[in-house]
Amino acid sequence: MPPKKASLEELVAALTDKLDTLSTQLTTQQTEHFEKMEELVKGLKDENTKLKTTVDTLQEENNMLKSKLLNIEQHSRRNNIRIFNFKVEGDEQDCEALGDQIYERALLPILRGAVSKGRLREIPSRNRLICSAHLLPGKEGKPSPIICRLVNNFFRTVILQCRREFAPRGMVSAPGRAPPYSYPIFEDVASEIFRYSQRLAAADGVDAAWIAGGVIRYRRTGSDTILIVKSIFTTVEELLS
Repeated sequence: MPPKKASLEELVAALTDKLDTLSTQLTTQQTEHFEKMEELVKGLKDENTKLKTTVDTLQEENNMLKSKLLNIEQHSRRNNIRIFNFKVEGDEQDCEALGDQIYERALLPILRGAVSKGRLREIPSRNRLICSAHLLPGKEGKPSPIICRLVNNFFRTVILQCRREFAPRGMVSAPGRAPPYSYPIFEDVASEIFRYSQRLAAADGVDAAWIAGGVIRYRRTGSDTILIVKSIFTTVEELLS
């Protein structure tokens, strides 16, 4: 006998109820699953934020320690000058003879000029001026750079300030320009400071960058204002942004 209409309707209703129940259960499970996932993601985000804060703090502390070490290193160089293109005569390992040559050929003309300008009362003797001198590793075929330690920072300051006017120069120069210095003299700075100044000088929007007293100074293109680099642990891009 064919099923009664009422029986079919009851069967459909029962199936519909089961489907509704399954749908409700699935929806509930999905909601619970999503809530757990959201809690998990939120927990991971919070943990990531904490870790990032910790990393930032450690990085800041690391930079502070590096800066202190750099200041200590730079302080140890406060009486030093660095001399380039100085061809040593005789034994390069004879530091006493090297100091004598530096005094006579590179520094004495500057000292004479400093006396003439009233920066010095008299020319200091070699032993009153130079503590020590030694060669640094250099490029093959070129004179090695020289580190010369002076007796005090006052003499170094005078030499650095008077070198532009009185340091010995070569004979060959481009038309309309002064002859190049025979022995370029610079203050001795930590390699990190020197490399940073080079990157800054080469950056777009920077007219010039130089080092004075261990501090990097620079001037932006089109400006006469002299700015100071407060920390070399700030990238050049961040500094100029």
